This record gives sequence, C-alpha cells and structure tokens, in this order.
Amino acid sequence: MRVGHGARDLEVVPGEGMGGYADRSQGVEGVLDPLEVHVLTFADDAHRFALVVADLICVNTDIVDRIRAGLLDLGVDSCWVSATHTHASPEAGCTPGGAATPPGLGVRLLEATVAAAKTALADEQDAALAHTRAWVPKLAGRRNADDTAPMEIPVDMIVVADDDVVGVITISPVHPTVLPAANRDVSADLNGGIRRSLATPHRWAVAVTGAAGDISTRHTRAGRSAAEIDRLAAVVASHVQIEAHGEYESRRNAVRPPVSRTVRLEPKSAADVDGLPDEPPGAPTDERTRVVYEQGLQLARDLAARGRVDDYVVDVQAVGLGEVTLVAVPAELFLALGESIRAATGPDVIVLGYTNGYLGYLPSRDTLPTYETLVSPVRPGSGERIADAAVRAVQAVRRSEERE
Repeated sequence: MRVGHGARDLEVVPGEGMGGYADRSQGVEGVLDPLEVHVLTFADDAHRFALVVADLICVNTDIVDRIRAGLLDLGVDSCWVSATHTHASPEAGCTPGGAATPPGLGVRLLEATVAAAKTALADEQDAALAHTRAWVPKLAGRRNADDTAPMEIPVDMIVVADDDVVGVITISPVHPTVLPAANRDVSADLNGGIRRSLATPHRWAVAVTGAAGDISTRHTRAGRSAAEIDRLAAVVASHVQIEAHGEYESRRNAVRPPVSRTVRLEPKSAADVDGLPDEPPGAPTDERTRVVYEQGLQLARDLAARGRVDDYVVDVQAVGLGEVTLVAVPAELFLALGESIRAATGPDVIVLGYTNGYLGYLPSRDTLPTYETLVSPVRPGSGERIADAAVRAVQAVRRSEERE
C-alpha cells in the first residue's frame, strides 16, 4: 500500500458566524490556532481512497459531493470527508438533519482540500498500517449523565510506517469542546492539541473524532483555555503507543473500496415530544446541564412543529485499509453503539463520526431524555439501526476480501 499526507490551513473571515453553541450570537474575531484540512491517501494498484479531515463543526452532503468530484479529477477513486466537530469554527450548516454549507466557506474548504490532496498524492510512499488502542483515564466522561465520574476512553491509533513511523492517526470518541461559547477565536480545540502533542518534524499527525455523541470533557476539564487543551492532549499522548510494527502480509496491505448501506430513519413526531419533562432526569445541580437541557427542549419543540413526514436517508460506509476497517457514520453516534459495532465485527474496526454528512444525534432505545436525544431529528432506536447497518457494511468489505 502507498500512503500520502497533505495539510492546508482553512482560511476564516472575521465576523462570519461561528457554530457549535446554541447561545452563541457573535462571529469570528481572531485565530487562536489555525483551522486545518488534512488529506490522507491510501492506494494500491487497483484503488485509491482519500480521507479528508477538516477542523469544522460538521460537513454536509453538498460539500462532500463537491469535494469528491474535485478529488476524482486528481485520480482519487473514492473519498470520505470528516469533521473534527470543533465548536470553535465557522458555522457550516450544522443543524439537525443537515443544511446547506455557506457558499464562501464551501469554496474555501474545497480549495484547501484540493491543495492538501495534491500534496498527499505527491507524498505517497510504500507503508504498512498497524492499529493499537489505548484506554485513557481522566480525559472525558458522559456529558449529561447523573454519574459525572471520568471514564476510561478508548482512543484508537493507526500507525503508518515503513522502516520508521511516518505518521499517526488518532480516533478519539470525545467532543473536542474545551473552549467555551464566549470564545470568538477559531481553534481546532482538543483535536488540534492532540495533533501538536504527537507530531514531530519527521512525523505527521491527524486527529479524527469517533463515536462522541454523548462523551465530552465537561466534567474533566480544569479550565476553558488553550493551556487546558494542551494538558488534556498530553494525557492522550502519554497513553498511546507509537512504534513501527514491521511488515504485514501483502494481502492485508490492500485497499478494499468503500461499501455503503442505506438506512431510512423516521423523523421525530409531535407525539415523541409531548409529555417530555421540563427538568432533566435526576434533577442535576449543575446549572450548565439545566441550561443545555432547556435549550434542547426548545429545539425539540421547534423540530416537531415543522411536521416533517419524509424519512431521513442515511448512508453508512465501511472501507478496508490493510489490517484496519474504518466505518463512517454521518451523525453523532453514542459511544456504546460505536463499541457495539466493534464487538460485532472485530478489534480492528474503528468508527468515525461526523463523516460524509451531518444528521445530528442518533438516540438509542430507552435512553432518558437529554440534550442529545431532545435535539435529534429522528426517533429513539435510530442509533441501533445505524449500528446494524455499519455491521453489515463491514461484513460486506470482509466478503470482498475473501472473494479476492
């Protein structure tokens, strides 16, 4: 397999709206650290796959389609586009169900992606991939649960190596939301800190967000500043292992093209919203949890008032890269469901959230009402249906490998 990497800064415009927080009213003022667009290419003699990772709150299907068309002209056969979900970025149409990408931002994102892809293609070299997983304590926990104790968070790492390590990709199922709603400076937030903590002059680093729907640093962060970003990133860096793992059999260095499974999800109805409690379950003493719940309740009522009757159509994809199989979910999947996909398919399966579109949160069955379930545009149980589709997609990729 040949692997390449390229990166470009994503230009921002002072004054343009910022996404991520419902109570944010002001636009971009400055730059805390540059937003970046990373492109990774994976190629064998039959197929070239690209993974685009952008420091944005989300990516919607309109810009995903434009990026795929732009990279197809460069010789990329298939492409995924993933957002890190930083809440310190321009608004990108990140509303439940997805929306159109603001035109100016779309142009800048496409230009940065094409430039980074050209660098990645020129950078391609023979390499093998190895997957490791670390359980990181004191990094994050459940955002809106009664139990606010930190969890051990599973952080996956793909090591790209020839004789030496040339690059690392981390996938962390954590909302990268250290900076507060009052912040007006763009930043890659936690994922940018992870990149900085792992990159060296001879090794690139890319940080992707996984099944982070219900996981954040809300109860573990000791501040809301750049210093706290770097502190939490150092916690991640201290637990992951970066080393070359030797050669792999040639058949496991092949690229298995993406396989899609389409799911139709029923929209939330007025009946799903009626009767919801005005207070979050458990009566938490955390004022922020109360405020966020109230915001979610209002958004749920607004969604129900629209009276949507058409199903949401969602494509879940899987791709095989050497020993690793990646899953792309175009929404915010809860961590337990991401782990259920891995449990059903194997330890070398890694789930990426916020990839190839943005539906919103995917509520599980029998989940107590929280901000995540309230603002979801789809009915409870949608998360399990997406997880089932992901399992089927992984199985299809495995069958293609067996046939070959």
